[in-house]
Amino acid sequence: MKSLAPHDRPHEKLDRLGPAGLGDNELLAVILVHGFRAASAIDVANDVLDTVRGVQGLTRQPQVDLRRLKGIGVAKASQILTAVEPGRRTLVRAPERREQLGAPPDICFRGTGPGRSSSSAPCSWTPSTGF
Repeated sequence: MKSLAPHDRPHEKLDRLGPAGLGDNELLAVILVHGFRAASAIDVANDVLDTVRGVQGLTRQPQVDLRRLKGIGVAKASQILTAVEPGRRTLVRAPERREQLGAPPDICFRGTGPGRSSSSAPCSWTPSTGF
């Protein structure tokens, strides 16, 4: 990483551009933190992504297979998989069902709260006056 200009280093880019401004290899390098003597975190990230065929491959990669890669031990494999898991779960879980609200008069019967009636009587909403 020291060979990269300071503004091109993953942590500095993350601070400046946010996560959307980083490439997949840079995001993984941030997770890895360090490489090893002969390779930077970017080098290790590139090797990992090449081996698993991109970020999507990380969601299907067993920890034992990641640990076979140079520079990836138990701790780094665990870091990678736990960083990827929330995103994987987001993609595979069905979204929570949320109650659909109908027309404004229907909303008045939903209970108390801001803009809601506390009684079961219909509210006085009309298209011309609002609530």
